[in-house]
Amino acid sequence: MINVTVTYTDNLGPEADIPGLLQKIAARLEADYGHDSMVGVCIGAMRLADFIVGDGRPGWASVTVSARLPADRLEELRQRLLQDLTALVETHLADFYVSRSLTISVELTPIAPGNVIGRINIGQGGSVF
Repeated sequence: MINVTVTYTDNLGPEADIPGLLQKIAARLEADYGHDSMVGVCIGAMRLADFIVGDGRPGWASVTVSARLPADRLEELRQRLLQDLTALVETHLADFYVSRSLTISVELTPIAPGNVIGRINIGQGGSVF
């Protein structure tokens, strides 16, 4: 099961539109993995209130995208996904480049089937699509 966590410093504020960024990441992954693969996927964000970025100078902000993806296609997609997800975050946060220092990191990790148990429960009346 695909799982993505975006960790970001809270000095980005609401104008960073992190929910919008999550939707863009989901759409990008769906392009490679397909609509059916997105059932049960969790793409979420964690805001860091207490943090030090770099050497601790004020004003620095940080965004990290950590994606756990199926190992069977990761090698085939790795370079393109790294480039595309990095560009996606840079474009989404382009307005911040003018006003502050920003670090962006993207990490892709294979999901080893032997290390994961995934369960998807679709409740009564729930629709998969």
